Amino acid sequence: MAKSTMPALVRLALIAALSLPLAAFHAFVGWHKAFSPHAELVLHKAWTAHLPIALGKAVGLLELLLTVLLLAALLRPRLARLGMGVCAAFVIMEAVSLLTHQIMRDGAPALQNVLTIALTAFLGWLFSGRARSQERSARTA
Repeated sequence: MAKSTMPALVRLALIAALSLPLAAFHAFVGWHKAFSPHAELVLHKAWTAHLPIALGKAVGLLELLLTVLLLAALLRPRLARLGMGVCAAFVIMEAVSLLTHQIMRDGAPALQNVLTIALTAFLGWLFSGRARSQERSARTA
């Protein structure tokens, strides 16, 4: 049976369509986690408000770094494996966020985390297809 593959242009369009809003979201919330006063994080129900302040700021800085790496993976096809890793890290971060909100019962809506996890996991799968395509191209070159 022939293995069906997604056309490269469709995959790229989906990667861009998901990467850009996810990068914007993570840049926005990462910036606030890293640089906003703790009282503002509590007001907006940031999950890192439940962590020691220094750790919460470190999470924000990590989120900013991961955002830059996601954009690099979008722009450079050979960095598709990096894109997969970034997506995995974001899924873990969102899962921890979801768990923290549920344990602390801070009233934050779970749907945002669930939707972000699903979209980010799909993006990771798209990056894996891009990585396989890049590896096939390298072998035949």
